Amino acid sequence: MKNILKKIGRTVTGDYSEVLITPKGARFGNLLYFFLRACIYKSEGRSLKILETSHFTEIIKLFPKLAEFVITEKEVKFYHHKDADNNFYQVFGSHFNNDQLNHFIEIYLIGSIEPLHKIPSELCINVRRGDFYEQGNTSIYGYDQIGFLKHVFEKHLNPKYFQNIKIISDNMLWCKEELSFLNKYTDQLIFPTLENSIEDGFKEVINSKALILSNSTFSFWAAYISNFIFNNTSQTYCPIFGSRKISNTDLYQTNPSWNIISDFNF
Repeated sequence: MKNILKKIGRTVTGDYSEVLITPKGARFGNLLYFFLRACIYKSEGRSLKILETSHFTEIIKLFPKLAEFVITEKEVKFYHHKDADNNFYQVFGSHFNNDQLNHFIEIYLIGSIEPLHKIPSELCINVRRGDFYEQGNTSIYGYDQIGFLKHVFEKHLNPKYFQNIKIISDNMLWCKEELSFLNKYTDQLIFPTLENSIEDGFKEVINSKALILSNSTFSFWAAYISNFIFNNTSQTYCPIFGSRKISNTDLYQTNPSWNIISDFNF
């Protein structure tokens, strides 16, 4: 009976929308994959709405066009199909392809990105610290970031010397204390002061000709957009390591055209 009533409700209203309930705690980078999924649905003539949470504020402020896909709890109807299976929909090549990704960036993201500087940096390194390196999480998400960066510069980067290198992190103090060795690879090692750590940091990573990423969805999305603007996929370097939560620790959000660093002991 319940399914029959739902079918009647959809038929009468003409509203066949699905409602995606995001996993608890999903923020910025993770949320963008859900909005990408909603965009893909729209291109296929379907409708997917994403149930609003308290974590939407920053992302809608930066990308206001995404509000099109947001639904509030009061707007959810009994006949809406609910997707609450905790799938993050982040597998590159399976949940989305490069054309779908670039379409989403072009329509919903790129128009909202105003770079903080007109001239892009030569190389930007995004260093994820924060909760990844809090007690209990290091064994899951952590790796030797200093050793990793030294390895990338010594074994992979070409050229190895840059006019400037910019560091963006959620722990700039740690970076200033630990990454001074990078001075030998650049004329100018920059640790910018960010007024808005998430929004401004995101823009700084995007606005670079070459990138070294962390195992973070924040990194991946900044790289996707930077690749769209600068066509710099061949100058994007990313660790293969993602998390020890699952038996296969490899990342699955990476563009296969990036330089995936797999020859380091994570």
